[in-house]
Amino acid sequence: MNIVADKNIPALSTLLSGAGHLHFFSERTPSKELLAKADALLVRSITQVNEELLQLAPNLTFVASATIGTEHIDTELLTERGITFAHAPGANASSVGEYVLCAVLQWLDQKEVDSLADLDVAIVGAGHTGQAAGQRLQALGMNVHYYDPPLSKKGEKAVHDHWQRVITADIISCHVPLTRGGDCPTHHLFEHTALQSLHENQLLINASRGAVIDNSALLERAQQGEKPFVVLDVWEGEPEVLKPLVDCVDIATPHIAGHSLEGKIGGAVMVADALLAHCQLKSDYDKSLVLPRADWLALDAAQLLSISSLLRWVNQHYDIMSDDAHFRRYGMTPEGFDSMRKKYRKESPRREFINQVVACHNSEQYIQFLQLGFDVRQTDR
Repeated sequence: MNIVADKNIPALSTLLSGAGHLHFFSERTPSKELLAKADALLVRSITQVNEELLQLAPNLTFVASATIGTEHIDTELLTERGITFAHAPGANASSVGEYVLCAVLQWLDQKEVDSLADLDVAIVGAGHTGQAAGQRLQALGMNVHYYDPPLSKKGEKAVHDHWQRVITADIISCHVPLTRGGDCPTHHLFEHTALQSLHENQLLINASRGAVIDNSALLERAQQGEKPFVVLDVWEGEPEVLKPLVDCVDIATPHIAGHSLEGKIGGAVMVADALLAHCQLKSDYDKSLVLPRADWLALDAAQLLSISSLLRWVNQHYDIMSDDAHFRRYGMTPEGFDSMRKKYRKESPRREFINQVVACHNSEQYIQFLQLGFDVRQTDR
C-alpha cells in the first residue's frame, strides 16, 4: 500500500518496515500527487483532514493522527466514507506534564512561597495530559483539583464543575480539546470577563489549544498591568501569533509541550501499530533502534528534594527558558513557527524524566518521585 506520512512523525521507516511504500510530506498538507495515490495517511495536528482533502484522496482506507487531539480531523466524514481512523491519546501526556512542572518551577523561583501546600491548583480538563500535569504538581505538595464539567455530569467524583474555584486558584493549567458546540464549549473558555478577574499573584498556563484563551482579551488584560504570570505554548491562529501578546507573556513556546522524544515516538508507535492492525500485519521492530537510552547517572532522592535542587536538575535536562528565547528570536512569523516545530531540538532531543533513576529511602520519597515521573528505585541505604 501507499502510505503518505508527515515527515516529522519519527521512526516510521523502522516501525512500518514491510508494510508498504512510505511517501513523506513536509508542508502542512500533502501535495495533490501524493494524495491521489494514498491508501493510508498519517498526519499531525497541523494537517486538516476535511472534505477538501478527501476529495483529492479517493483511495484512502485509513487515516491516523499522531496526536491526542482530533479537532483537525473530520471524524464523522471519515466514518461516512468507511475510512478507519486512529490517533494517539496519552502518547505525549508525560511530556506535557513535565512542561507544566518546569513552567511552575520557574514561576516559584521568582516568588516567595511559605508553603507549597498553601497553593491551590486548578487543572482544567481531567484527561491524559491534565492528570499528568496534576499528579506532578500534587507531588510537590500542592492542593490540586480538576475542573471537567462533562465528566462531572457523568458522575465522576474526582472532578468538579465550579468555575469560581478555577478563576480563584493560584495556578490554572489548561488541558482541554478545542470545542465550539455542545453544552461545554472550550472555545474562548477564558474570555474577557474571566481574564479580568485574574491578578498578579496567579499563574495561567495554556498547553492545550490556543483558542481556549481569547488571545486579544488576554493582551488587553496584560496591558492593564498587575497581570498574572502567563505561560503559553499554544496560540490562537497559530502558526500566526499575536506579536504584541508575546511581549506580555512570561514564558512563550511554539506548541512544543508534547515534543519530547518519548512523546513523539510514542505517538508514532500508536499510529503505526493501528495501521499494521488495519492491514492485519504484526509489528516487528527493534525497540532500541526506535528509542535510544539516555544513560543519565543515577541520583539519590536527597539531591532533588528541595525546589531549588529540582529546578537546577530540570534546567540541566530541559531548560524551558531556552525554548522561550528561541521562540522570541525565530518563531514570530508563520514560517518561523512551523520551522521551529519541525526542527525542535533535533540535534539534542528533549528526553523525559523517566530516564533518570532516583534512589529512594522510604515510601514517601518513592511515591513522590514516582508521581514526578522519575524511574524510582527503593533502597535501604
